[in-house]
Amino acid sequence: MKKTVMMLMLTGLLWACNSNPSPGNDTPTASDVHEHEEATLTLNNGQKWKADAATNENVVAMRTIVQNFSAEPHTGLSDYRILDGDLQKGLDKMIQDCKMQGPDHDALHLWLEPLLKGVSELKKAGDIASAEKTFHAIDERLGLYTQYFE
Repeated sequence: MKKTVMMLMLTGLLWACNSNPSPGNDTPTASDVHEHEEATLTLNNGQKWKADAATNENVVAMRTIVQNFSAEPHTGLSDYRILDGDLQKGLDKMIQDCKMQGPDHDALHLWLEPLLKGVSELKKAGDIASAEKTFHAIDERLGLYTQYFE
């Protein structure tokens, strides 16, 4: 059920992103990303992309979840299941609060999609080693946010 709700929210968000195309804009759109998997996140002509306050706050909240998790030892998959639930709630809130549009929003999707995939993979992890590896990838992805957004 959660997966269905998340996919519906993501679909709605992507639809909203693409409903107001900007003429003459050469920046990749969210639909371009889906058509061309090799699309990568880059700076905006050497500058960071502009994110809205809600997105920045939601990223900080998710970083806090990860930092708190890192501060404790973890001995079972149940710890990672709790983390997955917390991260999923953070992603759901980020998607719900999203009001960004245009090229900055399209760039956000390039950053966000691997994070969504990582949280989904964390939920499916069958052992501690794979959960830990996925956790580190999520942590790394969250850390990239400040390199590309302000």
